[in-house]
Amino acid sequence: MFIANELSETAAEILGIDCSALLDAPTLAALKDAMLRYPVVAIRNQTLTAQQQAAFSRQLGSLEQQDRKTYCHPDDADILILSNEIRPDGTAVGIIDAGDFWHSDSSHHEEPCKNTILYAVRNPRVGGDTEYCNMYQVYDALPPELKRRVEGRHGLHHISKLINPRVIVSTGRTDAKDYYKQHERTTKPVLQPMVRTHPETGRQALYASPRFTIGIADMTDEEAQPLLDELFAIMLEPRFRYRHKWRDGDLVIWDNRATQHYAVNDYGDQHRIVRRATIDGKVPLSVDGRRSVTRIKTSKPHAAKAA
Repeated sequence: MFIANELSETAAEILGIDCSALLDAPTLAALKDAMLRYPVVAIRNQTLTAQQQAAFSRQLGSLEQQDRKTYCHPDDADILILSNEIRPDGTAVGIIDAGDFWHSDSSHHEEPCKNTILYAVRNPRVGGDTEYCNMYQVYDALPPELKRRVEGRHGLHHISKLINPRVIVSTGRTDAKDYYKQHERTTKPVLQPMVRTHPETGRQALYASPRFTIGIADMTDEEAQPLLDELFAIMLEPRFRYRHKWRDGDLVIWDNRATQHYAVNDYGDQHRIVRRATIDGKVPLSVDGRRSVTRIKTSKPHAAKAA
């Protein structure tokens, strides 16, 4: 059996697991239990190929298919490469701006992924941390009046940065604007409950992010944007954060139903390469049991100050 050392109320490190081989049933069950007690777990000292990472991840559930096929690993299409490295021919090794704003992975999907499994292939010598925000704690800390204003509400989520006043498009991704415009034409925004009930722990978490939440259903922008600003200001308070300093061989798993994360881009031209797998999730449930639904079309929110 492995050792779990608490790093914070949000995170634990796991020692004594070899993820290159399939786990036995008791070890897998104990790991899943640790993942529910700690929304972020860092399994140390791993050496994994892309195929081994995928095989390990599939023990936690079916893998979410990746839509950025250009950056999928050639040995397994369910593994996505994230990197700032540029090849001699000018093409990118991986997605260069992944995680550049606070978010929960794939919340713009009707069935967002439940877990993300990120493996450090190459870390910068200095910098490159990932910050995590415990959304259980954020919800618990909301004033009663603010809880009342968001309960039963649904946020409007979309992938396009072009219709989100809180984010900017990276200048390093030359294809980004075309990519987002295509999604505006072909992808419906999704309504997600602003207070999400975790299906396994039963706890409630705020489920809205600066990256993907562009509005609130049945509210005008004049009403919705100040409310989102207020929520995000609380969310970004340092007391809710765990900052992970990556080590070589780290395999970090986080629960997207209970956290948000942000990749700190403070390492200049040092190369960073990580591989990502994501576990399929289910349609989120609000406090009253209602499921998320799609919108018919995208509407641009008015400009709002950055959170």
